[in-house]
Amino acid sequence: MRVADLVTFQNYRSIPELGRFQGWTTLSDAEAASFLVEMSQAALFTPGEWIQIGITTSESDELMGDMGIHVSSDGSTSELGFTLAPAAQGRGLATGAVVQALRLIFACTNVTRVWGITDSRNTRSIRVLERAGFRLQESRATTFRGENCVEDTYVFMRPPQANQPATRVAGQ
Repeated sequence: MRVADLVTFQNYRSIPELGRFQGWTTLSDAEAASFLVEMSQAALFTPGEWIQIGITTSESDELMGDMGIHVSSDGSTSELGFTLAPAAQGRGLATGAVVQALRLIFACTNVTRVWGITDSRNTRSIRVLERAGFRLQESRATTFRGENCVEDTYVFMRPPQANQPATRVAGQ
């Protein structure tokens, strides 16, 4: 994430339907700029911390969305979530970003499973998770933002070929 992405970030993050199932809320421009600075300087995969990374196309570095990744405090599990601008949806970009994030998580950490948690009504996110290889583990009734819903928890297990010791990303 870069401060230069502020306008694009704010444009898609201010769309109510995109934020409906997300844990984040719309930020003021000053808050968003501060957040982008923080994320541009944050280390990848610090146990107990969330990191937000940008989603771009392979043709350009234009911000199309973002992905939050959290590694548990003990480093054994991770959770991810993603947001994609409407104009970038329907082209496989989110699925590709999730697959690349899984590769990076397993290459750089000792995480054994990655969680994707979504509202059961969020069918687009469910399709992304399933296309990326996640499997539904459980569904449970809950309340999110004051609304009753069913939360689906998807899991992706570390592949056997990823069982070699993790290496750190250069500069981390």
